[in-house]
Amino acid sequence: MTPRRNLVLAIAIAALTCVGVGIHWTLTSWPTRPPTLPPPRLPTRPPLPPPGSSAQELLAAAMQVQSANESMLFSFPGVVGVGIGLTGAGMPTIKVFVDPAASPGLQGIPEALGLFPVAVEPAGPFRILPPEPAAPVAADGGPVPTGRFDRPVPMGVSTGHTRSTAGTIGAVVTDGERRYALSNWHVFVPGGEGRVGDTLLQPGPVDGGSDPGDAIATLAAFEPVVLSPFASNRIDAAIARTDEVLPETPVGGYGSPRSTTMAAKPGLQVQKYGRTTRLTVGEVEAVNASINVTYGSAESQVGRFVGQIMVCCNFSKGGDSGSLIVARDLDRDGNAGPDDRKPVALLFAGDGRLTIANPVDLVLDRFDVTIVGEDADR
Repeated sequence: MTPRRNLVLAIAIAALTCVGVGIHWTLTSWPTRPPTLPPPRLPTRPPLPPPGSSAQELLAAAMQVQSANESMLFSFPGVVGVGIGLTGAGMPTIKVFVDPAASPGLQGIPEALGLFPVAVEPAGPFRILPPEPAAPVAADGGPVPTGRFDRPVPMGVSTGHTRSTAGTIGAVVTDGERRYALSNWHVFVPGGEGRVGDTLLQPGPVDGGSDPGDAIATLAAFEPVVLSPFASNRIDAAIARTDEVLPETPVGGYGSPRSTTMAAKPGLQVQKYGRTTRLTVGEVEAVNASINVTYGSAESQVGRFVGQIMVCCNFSKGGDSGSLIVARDLDRDGNAGPDDRKPVALLFAGDGRLTIANPVDLVLDRFDVTIVGEDADR
């Protein structure tokens, strides 16, 4: 082999050696990277709850998830409320209530949040409703609650400010020395313009009441409602000083409430006696509900309420505002259980199908009063 060929062959061998070393160095020294994978799909069903969790613990956990995601849920157009209910299997679910007119555009609402499924339901808009006419003859043979009653009057009948229409006297409450009639702010303080000392009537003006002949109480205290979709209203309530209301409903009602209250929970059976629909029975649909409620005729007059109770179905109509909602605990033979007639909530708004109410303990704490009831000293 000639020296020239030897030189060419040596150069070729050296080049191949360099390439091989380079490849080996690259494979052994370059930092490795995992392959790019698509993101995992979000589960369409929530995982099973942790074993051993109590119903109360699950409900509390669902409320925490609701609170963390509430602003996001209200950002969807048409959402008018969010609360905690139960699935058919008894699992807490986050209920999202949407105006039926806006429901076609809500495909982005998640199917689950954390452990809990999300249920989207048509509802609203929720309003304080003007009083509707009550039937002139009570089916149960009791008196018509829109009429004028001899003093002292039963709770559950028509009342109102001299410049309002009519709502319901919900209950008799006491601070230990004086007694008061309990109702809503929008019943006793129409348009937010009422003042302490104003005269209240039974029946309300729309039902024929007038001052001074039908005067029954004087406005003592109230909690104003903040009309803003960013507010955190908790109650729509007021009390009026009077000794002219009995702590019991008319004939055909549930009788006297208990003085011991109880907290609402989804599925709880409840009842109320009100000016328009008298005695009705319903079931708690959701608790810890945040709800947009319209006051007056202007859609801009919306107040956000938090921590509310929702009752289903067709439980109230306009004019029942102010009614006391109590538990219904009866066995198959109609015998009362230990929770029967315990106060649960104060009714103040609705959409015809669902009723919105303040937890009664929030109302009582605000005015530092208790319910005058069957197990209290009258």
